Amino acid sequence: MSNNQVIASGEHTRIVAASQPSLYASWGPQAWIDMWMSNTMLVKKAMPIISHTFLPILRLSCNDTEKLEAEYEAIKSQREAIHWSDSPREKWRKRYGNFVREIEWALLELRKYFSRGQFEDIVIGTSVKLSRETSSDFLEMMNRMSEKHQTSNSPVHQGRPSLEPKKPGRWTTFMFKTFNPAHWLTGPATITEYDPGNGVTVMEIPDCAWHTCARQETLPNPNALPEEGCLHICKGPFEVLFNGDGGALRMEFEPHLPETSCTVRMTWEARD
Repeated sequence: MSNNQVIASGEHTRIVAASQPSLYASWGPQAWIDMWMSNTMLVKKAMPIISHTFLPILRLSCNDTEKLEAEYEAIKSQREAIHWSDSPREKWRKRYGNFVREIEWALLELRKYFSRGQFEDIVIGTSVKLSRETSSDFLEMMNRMSEKHQTSNSPVHQGRPSLEPKKPGRWTTFMFKTFNPAHWLTGPATITEYDPGNGVTVMEIPDCAWHTCARQETLPNPNALPEEGCLHICKGPFEVLFNGDGGALRMEFEPHLPETSCTVRMTWEARD
């Protein structure tokens, strides 16, 4: 973000300060991972849900399709172009921001025509089905991450489950900050509790990328955070996809709206 931005939501107002990533953050290994993941997961797999699913539903629901099409073209005109000279970090930011901007517009439009239950069925239900169809390899990878921590050396297997939250060690912290597979979705984050033997990891996200990648003045509602997508494209589908069935990974998102921070709690069944 080039300038400080004031974001208002309800009775709350928050100032998001401008920040420039360091050279390492812009060109380091995590930036390249995020650049690749944003192209693979957002541009190729998630972005079509707007034009191929939500927009056709809106065309059938509204009475003024010409106005709808004009508004869609207006929001698409806000897309930030990706240049070859952009750093990997900037390419990630632009792709993420473009997706958030357009999905937020589509969700705000869908809100006008459908009840809460219908809206969630359309948005969360479709997102879950699309993810299972197009990203089964990613979902499997995320679930397998917990399997490697299932060890008989942990206190839970010795009949003495740990009740005290544990802090990650230096090596775990380094690897998380350098090769975090979820960084493309969250942006910078910190592990505050790390107890893999007992199947618990808690991650704190100070300024989620969902709220900071798109330039605020280009959003369909520039006076508020993009909350609809936060709750129904990120939190909702991920909690359905990773629900802990059979002892697998369970993810719980706690967005601190109207702040841009979020807490993510990941749990799984610790077993031999």
